[in-house]
This record gives sequence, C-alpha cells and structure tokens, in this order.
Amino acid sequence: MNLERATSSPWRSAGQGLRESLSLVVGYAPIAFSFGVIAVQSGLTLWQAVGISLLVFAGASQFVMVAMMAAGSGGLTVLSAVLMMNLRHVFYGPALATRLVALPRRLAPWLAFGLTDEVFATAMAKGASRPLEPAWCLGLASGAYLAWVGGTALGASVGAGWANDRGYVAQALDFVLPALFLALLAQAWRCARWPVVAVAASVTLLGMVWWPGHVAMLLGMLAGATVGSRRPRAGCSQEAMT
Repeated sequence: MNLERATSSPWRSAGQGLRESLSLVVGYAPIAFSFGVIAVQSGLTLWQAVGISLLVFAGASQFVMVAMMAAGSGGLTVLSAVLMMNLRHVFYGPALATRLVALPRRLAPWLAFGLTDEVFATAMAKGASRPLEPAWCLGLASGAYLAWVGGTALGASVGAGWANDRGYVAQALDFVLPALFLALLAQAWRCARWPVVAVAASVTLLGMVWWPGHVAMLLGMLAGATVGSRRPRAGCSQEAMT
C-alpha cells in the first residue's frame, strides 16, 4: 500500500528524499565551504569555483583539480586525473538500479549525475529494506547538490575577502580533504573492510614509485575492488540495515 502511494505521487517521494538528505547536507556544507575558500585562494574567480561545483560535483576530485591547476598542470592531465578518480562511479549506477522500482529514461542522466559516494551509500542502505522510488533518489541527490553548490558559493565569497592573507586560510583548511577520506574509511573499518583499504593503499603507494599519482590510484582501486569482491558481505550488509 505504501509502495503504491509512493508510486502515484512522485513529488511526495522527492520531498521525502529531500528531507532525508539533511544528514548529507550537514556533512557537505562545511567541506564545500572549504573548497570555495581554497579554490579562490588558488587563483580561481568566484564564478569559476562555483562553476566547478555546478558542473563537476565530485567532492574530493574538485580539490585535486584545483591543486593541479594551481600547480600549472595541463588541461588534459587534469581531466584524465579527475576521470580516473571518478571511474568507480561507473559501477554505482547498475548497483543502484537493482534497488529501484523502475528507472525512467528521462531521470537516468540526473540520477547518474547526483550519484556521489554518500548519496549511493545512503540509497543502498535505504534500499536494503524496500524498493526505492527514482523520485526519492532524485530528492536525496538534490539536497546534497544544493548544499555543495551553496557551500562553495559561500566559501568562495568569504575566501575572496581573505585574498590578501597569502593563502594562510587555505593552508589552515588543508585538513578538510584528509578528514573527508578518513570519514569514508571509518565505515570501511566498521564493516571489517580493513584488508581492502590496506591492499588499495599499499598498491597505490607502490605504484607511485613508477607511475603518476592518478595511474597509481586507479591500480589501487582495482586491487582493492578485487580483494573486496572475494570477501563475504553479510556483516557489512547487516550493519547498513541497522
């Protein structure tokens, strides 16, 4: 009965997804704020910083993009590094599609664009108990997207006013990106996935001896995925449902 009601009212499902994005909003806003500050103090304009968040919406990849641009890397190098870092998202779509009651073609591009790590994790945990409405997923992603773009705009505005501090604020916010990765790794440790993290980190560090960082990261991701696919998932799935 609830499923039928959700199916007949996509706006209601989208509103519910938007409300349930509050936890993502709380996490995204400060990180997006720091990205805006760092982007402006790295030489970008306010509109360039906001434009990156509007068009890329890739979290950690945006920090890497700005750092590489500030270091003078070429456009092709920056693009290839960002694509390599976000290659994992190719696997998110098919996995989430199995949890949806349907997948309208007109919504597929928007759902794919908003499928960040945190949106994917939240949706998969919710979908473990019942099928998901595409409109609910779209509402969830919309809340995260608005928080990210809004936080970037606020941070870029504030960062522009700190333009004469020689980048001290950007240096003070260097902890944000490591904190983001540590927060993501905490869930892996909770789900007894530490061997996956250890293998991925070891292969990445070893690969950096011979190849550029983005190539080493791709090799580490593939190694971690290989180890993770061979490990039982029951424990982690049960925790996600609680």
